[in-house]
Amino acid sequence: MNVQEKIKKMENKRGKNHDLVLFREWLDEYLPKHKNLKKIQVAGTNGKGSTCKWLSMFLQSEGYKTGMFISPHLVSHMERIQIDSKDIPLEDWERIYDTWNVFFEENQLTMFEIDLWMALVYFIEQNVDVAIIEVGLGGRLDATTSLDYMATLITNVGLDHQEILGETLEQIAYEKSGIFKSNAIALTTEKNPACQKVMELVADYLNVMLGFVSLSNVTKTKEGYKVVYNGVEYVAKIPEYQIDNMILALETLFVLGYSISSEHIQETLNNFNWLGRFSVIRQHPYALVDGAHNVPGIKSLVSSLHKFDGKIYFSVLKEKDAPEMIEELKKLTEDIVLVRFETDRLYPLENLGLPIVEFNDLEKIIKNTKENLLLCGSLYFVGDVLKIKI
Repeated sequence: MNVQEKIKKMENKRGKNHDLVLFREWLDEYLPKHKNLKKIQVAGTNGKGSTCKWLSMFLQSEGYKTGMFISPHLVSHMERIQIDSKDIPLEDWERIYDTWNVFFEENQLTMFEIDLWMALVYFIEQNVDVAIIEVGLGGRLDATTSLDYMATLITNVGLDHQEILGETLEQIAYEKSGIFKSNAIALTTEKNPACQKVMELVADYLNVMLGFVSLSNVTKTKEGYKVVYNGVEYVAKIPEYQIDNMILALETLFVLGYSISSEHIQETLNNFNWLGRFSVIRQHPYALVDGAHNVPGIKSLVSSLHKFDGKIYFSVLKEKDAPEMIEELKKLTEDIVLVRFETDRLYPLENLGLPIVEFNDLEKIIKNTKENLLLCGSLYFVGDVLKIKI
């Protein structure tokens, strides 16, 4: 079996993750050095991956070696395990997989559990200074919550995955607050008072120090956003929705005692990029790719763009609120085309009353069009777009 076959086999191991107590027992028995890793956990409806990236870039700017575990991937499965923003080499992935495959098979670990396990093995091998761990789904029952952390973060709470996490914002806030631990600080940029109240109740019950992070001194200028943090003024040429993710990461490191110089803060602001999130893949004609895959994400994208002179190509999974997402996109333009791509989870696009193109046709359009393009929606769709050679 070659490495691509091994990846495909692992990716087919879907299903319910194991009980967290059992998963932790396995880690303690077979991978006890995981307890020595300094770790930060990041949960939230949107912005988890971006916040992980901000944390990693800020730490790297000061010379810290950082591990980052994220999901899903966009182009390569190797993206899920990174050291200093570099994907795990394929040969290292295969070596670790082969070493632990018997254990994975005997205990019927899911793909996500295997990914997490392999990430921890690699972070231990690489002796990282800080490991940044993104929650897969929710928080309370997520495999990542079996670990110990210096800090647990929640970016925000929105209506997504209601079939699993609950029908109301308060229920989803409770599921996400399940990551809190009594020996770790908890921080969030969530602004909804009802969600904040739920987090406060969970934090009080667990005896957790909870902080609400915000950056009130933000001014939009021609150069970008002018932000003031700890009395120092910075210019942030980033989409508006990234400001909360940035300040959550920066404040977390400040509270944990990591000193990031003002020079390195500005340098990180200048160089920040996160694949598939507000990614400009071509300047002329302009082509922007964004993995806004739920209503809150689309609202943030629309708010950051304000207007768009071009055509939108959009695709979405069946469990999402596609009609509301489209209504939000129409605030930018009525010129919206739906894209059918290969997945068994695709929304029934024909029910949405908009033109539909096949992905193969979209590929030709992207290469030949003279129009500006916004390609957004499902992260799986965005991942396929990013594979196109322009």
